[in-house]
Parts: sequence; C-alpha cells; structure tokens
Amino acid sequence: MSETRSASAFPGIARVTFVIHFVVALVIGVLLLFIPAVFGGWFGYPETPDLVPVIRAFGAILLGLGAGTSLCGMFASRWEPVEYVVRGEIAYLALQTIVFIVSAIIGSGPLVGNIVFAVISVILLVLFIISWASRPK
Repeated sequence: MSETRSASAFPGIARVTFVIHFVVALVIGVLLLFIPAVFGGWFGYPETPDLVPVIRAFGAILLGLGAGTSLCGMFASRWEPVEYVVRGEIAYLALQTIVFIVSAIIGSGPLVGNIVFAVISVILLVLFIISWASRPK
C-alpha cells in the first residue's frame, strides 16, 4: 500500500524534467566528446587543440553525471533516491547560469555561445526547481 502511494507521489514534472535533462545532457555530452571543435564552432568558440581533452572530459561528465543520473531519475518510483540528484542539479545549474551570464556581460567567450547555454541552463534550472517544489513532503 505505501509503495503504491509513494510511486504515485513521485511528481510527474520531475519525470518530465529528468527526460528533458537526459536528452540535453546526452546530445551535448556526445557532441563534446566526439566532435568538440566542430560543436564549439557552431556557437562561436574558437578551435583550441590544446583544450580538446578538457572539452572531451566535460562531455564525459555530462554523459555520466547528467545523462546517467537523469536516466536513473526517469525510472525512479520514489522521491528519496533522486532527492540529492535534484538538489545537486539545482546548485550546478544555478552556478553554470551565473558563469554564462557573467561571461556574456564581461565579453569572455562568444556572445552567442554564452547566451544559448545560459538559456538552456535557466530552463533546466527552472524545471528542477519546480520538481523540487512539487516533491512529496
């Protein structure tokens, strides 16, 4: 009885958030891992061969921690197993949003890239905050 109750208490918006985050992290992670210079070029980032290993590592992080944890969240039946993932995503996305906004303001990096990734970060941040606010209490 309580298992059924817990499963139905898992907020639907959290599942939707995990699906969206999974797709975004998967796509960006794969592109950063396999074609970092090409992907960066789409958003105005210069090709810097010395940074390719670092960019690929960031792609791996997005795949493992972003897509991986969201895949687990998509199939969670209770809130408790994903609570810390949601908290971590809120903290990470808030900081990431600040980085892209500040970078755009001070002119560090390409404006298009900073704006695009700030918008993606804000959308995901809002979705995770709504998921957190909708959690069972």
